[in-house]
Amino acid sequence: MADINELFKTFNDNITLTNSKSDGLRTGRDALREKIKKWFKDNDKLQPNFCWQGSFAMKTTINPLGDKEYDLDDGIYLNGYSDKESSEWPSTTTVHSWIKDAVDGHTLEAPIDKNTCVRVVYAKGYHIDYPIYILKDGVNARLAHKSNGWIESDPKEFTNWFIGKVNSHEEQLRRIVKYLKAWKDFKDVSLKGIEITILVANNICVYEGRDEEALKRTLNRIIDNLEVRFECLKPVKPFEDLFDGISRTKKDDIMQALKILKSKVELAINEDNQLKASEYMIEVFGSRFPKGTSNDGDKTSKVFVQTSAPGVLKHDGRSA
Repeated sequence: MADINELFKTFNDNITLTNSKSDGLRTGRDALREKIKKWFKDNDKLQPNFCWQGSFAMKTTINPLGDKEYDLDDGIYLNGYSDKESSEWPSTTTVHSWIKDAVDGHTLEAPIDKNTCVRVVYAKGYHIDYPIYILKDGVNARLAHKSNGWIESDPKEFTNWFIGKVNSHEEQLRRIVKYLKAWKDFKDVSLKGIEITILVANNICVYEGRDEEALKRTLNRIIDNLEVRFECLKPVKPFEDLFDGISRTKKDDIMQALKILKSKVELAINEDNQLKASEYMIEVFGSRFPKGTSNDGDKTSKVFVQTSAPGVLKHDGRSA
């Protein structure tokens, strides 16, 4: 079989958000935080706390395709309400209006007041979302949902859950998440980033030194589990099933896309010619996956030797 692990390393470099884009997000975030803090001061309100969250905090943000935007989520935590009854809290529409007023005029486009956040859009192709929270009793996060009121939602806990998974399974977990995000974007699969993150983290099958093998085994586990029960349970409050309510057609489309991806990965793994193997991957990941080199006639392809060959794999895919 051809050695394609190095190609996956290059692919990871190609899709990982560039330093310049990351720096731009941080600069925008810091400027907006100062603007929001000034608004709270000028309006005699307690200063809020901030906590970045989502894929940027988990280091799984990828470069967007084409003109698609990339983003950062920066949670705003309001102070002065934790020990009060929720009936005494300001309404969710009120706190949304506070943040919208605070950031208005920062960019050419007017801020967008969405149900779960206030969005600031930049001309450079990215946006920053500001979800607003109150910590009930100083512990339980409540999100200001404009239509549904103050609802349970704890992004800090989700980030901590994911980082704990990475600590247990190493950086290969992050890379597999990014590979599937890139596949989702290229093939336009109806999966959200958070859904991919949960599916991979719950089904990761680590294979040291070979991302393609880890990807194949993780896909096998995801598909097997979804065929038994098509669900994606959020691991923190409110523990909802993110797949609840989706149509049978959408479920079938997702399963079919996952199976096609798995079959292409298997073909690439079993291919002796690195160029042909890479072409299978380009079919599902796009041109950001690098082309290999042709090695026709070289059937003595590199043999992979593991110092601890996994005759039996543990639940996380490591050798027993």
